[in-house]
Amino acid sequence: MSIAAALLTGASGTPVTVEIVASGHVETPADRYRISGSVLACAATQAEADALLAQKTAAITRTMSGMRVTPAAVAGEKLSFASMMGAMSAGRGASECNKSGLDDMLSAAADEKAKDKPAAKVGASAPLSFDARDAATASRAIAALKAADAKPSDKAIPVLLDETAAKRSAKQQALAKARVEAEAYGAPLGFGTATLTGISERQDWGSLDFMGQIMRTIGLAGAGPSDKVVTDVTLTVSFRLEGR
Repeated sequence: MSIAAALLTGASGTPVTVEIVASGHVETPADRYRISGSVLACAATQAEADALLAQKTAAITRTMSGMRVTPAAVAGEKLSFASMMGAMSAGRGASECNKSGLDDMLSAAADEKAKDKPAAKVGASAPLSFDARDAATASRAIAALKAADAKPSDKAIPVLLDETAAKRSAKQQALAKARVEAEAYGAPLGFGTATLTGISERQDWGSLDFMGQIMRTIGLAGAGPSDKVVTDVTLTVSFRLEGR
């Protein structure tokens, strides 16, 4: 009891700085549904592959335009982890141009006849990224992309064209939580006020924000359709605890 009393007495006269890590979580209805993917063209020469790729891309863009699905508005945008994973999972490489079909291999093994190896083809590929205004249109766009020999992601990702308001709301949540925690430190030590002294938004690969994005993206495959965009923000907030 005497040690606790001494601590309380000392704390009351000497300010203490406390650093709190707090997060805010906001879910906002999406205003777009993003479809990521890629298109591949194979031909005998690189020039032919490039020309065929341009034709396929133009045809796909016309088809999407007819469905009122527009090229993704990503200029100057920092891609989310989910968007990056969606694009990576739908990637295609030139190696696909020279894959033998399983049926052909089984047939060749069955009749034990040597077949002339076909001339290798070269490929040209390009990423695709489109925005649909609603989930139903996004689903139809994915089907249309598959029919056009493109490789889209299995699901569209709900996005916000401007996430500023959502981030600010999440930051306000985090600040409020941090103040509550700082005051919880101060109360048993006899401090009456918690004065804000610093805020940091700096994050790293192990941050709560980044880990949360990973977990949500991994869960997309088994999750049902969503029309919400999740915004998580983690702040490090410093307070000075002072006497009553």
